[in-house]
Amino acid sequence: MMQSATSDAARLAVAAGSYGLFLACTSIVLWGGYTVLLPGSAASYDARAVEYFVRCGAFPLSLFAAAAVAYRRPKSAVWRHPLVALSLFLMVPAIVGAHMAGLIGLHGALVLCAACLGCGSGFMFCFLQEMVASLKVYDAGIVVFAAAGISAAVCIAIGQLPRATMMWLGFLVLVPAMAAAVLGARRFVGQVHPAFDTIPAQQTDRCRRAARESWPSLICIAFSAFVVGLIRVEAINNAAVSQAFDNANMVGLLITSVVLLATWKTVYERVGLARLYQIVFPLTATIYLLLPLLDSTFHQWLVLLVFAVFSVTSSLMVVSCSRVARNQCVQPVLVYGVFAGAVYAAMELGLLLGCILDNTAGIGFAGLSVVALVAIYCMSMMMNAKRQQGVTAPAPSPEDAPAEDASQLAAPSASPCDQVVVQYGLSAREADVLGLLARGRDAAYIAEELVISKNTVRTHMKNIFAKTGVHSRQELIDLLETVER
Repeated sequence: MMQSATSDAARLAVAAGSYGLFLACTSIVLWGGYTVLLPGSAASYDARAVEYFVRCGAFPLSLFAAAAVAYRRPKSAVWRHPLVALSLFLMVPAIVGAHMAGLIGLHGALVLCAACLGCGSGFMFCFLQEMVASLKVYDAGIVVFAAAGISAAVCIAIGQLPRATMMWLGFLVLVPAMAAAVLGARRFVGQVHPAFDTIPAQQTDRCRRAARESWPSLICIAFSAFVVGLIRVEAINNAAVSQAFDNANMVGLLITSVVLLATWKTVYERVGLARLYQIVFPLTATIYLLLPLLDSTFHQWLVLLVFAVFSVTSSLMVVSCSRVARNQCVQPVLVYGVFAGAVYAAMELGLLLGCILDNTAGIGFAGLSVVALVAIYCMSMMMNAKRQQGVTAPAPSPEDAPAEDASQLAAPSASPCDQVVVQYGLSAREADVLGLLARGRDAAYIAEELVISKNTVRTHMKNIFAKTGVHSRQELIDLLETVER
């Protein structure tokens, strides 16, 4: 038992370390201002704007492309091998050298560098999402939050160096080290979850269920990304502001990762991810409400809070996508590609809208905050509509309800497990256990997956058997197959 626990801890440490190094690489080379390596780029606003939009656009496009490939050809994984991302990252120093030699113009070099960084980061994120999804949801949270803290600590340490030195160190030392760590984690962590064996194009019902499970949290995270895009408009015009935003992002990421790691067990067992999003949204709305009302003295603190909130939601996004993929047995790359692609596309949209408004109307930071408030209103209406759709009359218990009512509640369109849950009045936790039993999981696996004891699992199994009138797991499977027919 002690050896198994040590092995599990080692797997989590390796996964968190490799993921953290990758996040540090993206923070330094993707968002960290590599344009200082290109002579003359700092003096051209048009060049910076083109590079910024290409970089921010290539990232979600690569995620959508990865999701499309995973939907049609899930076994084709060569394109998202870590070495592919490494080669794209290392193309940047080569392009910089070609520009300095006069072989490529400034705009061409910026576009090529931005496309390589955006696509390489997207492909690597998809590979790491598979690694995270192979872990239990609780363990995935530990890995993601620890990785966020590691990346923030590395970025803060390297950020003390001169800008150009930091960029070359990132490309020539940190990126290869990250690739080596990810390749090692690829072998050590393994990928064994049944979700990796499905073909989404042949499981459209599962894809639809995954979409229904994901969209409320997707709206919340996409909203945060949209407003972060609005705020980042200032970073295009001013290198000092860009540096301040990056610093605020790293500080916020470090703080939130420590808080989430310290509270993750309580959050996972007692709060839940869905409830956590409901807590984050009012906090987000409050921050953006205060932005146009306070003077510049408080803007730095509010910006730090903005990035802290986005750091929380983006980290939770990885865990949520892992959970949805495992719950619905859908390819993790498909779930994450669509989800994260939509989130970062919302950031690109916010950036584009902010630039248009700032350059045409000159509305400034306060005006952009008003746009953010409009987005808050729209999001509130959408979330309220979701809650209204979810409000139904209390269902009668099986003992009180007539037989025809129970059959109506267990509609044919529902999954067999859902029909059994409704028809026999199973509790929410018993429904979770039933779903895992239906997939052939044993008591030990269920206990680890749901973070409960084996005795509690056995108690839930006894209750399920008693309520459904079966006496064994095989009889329970037979019951589910009968319902399905």
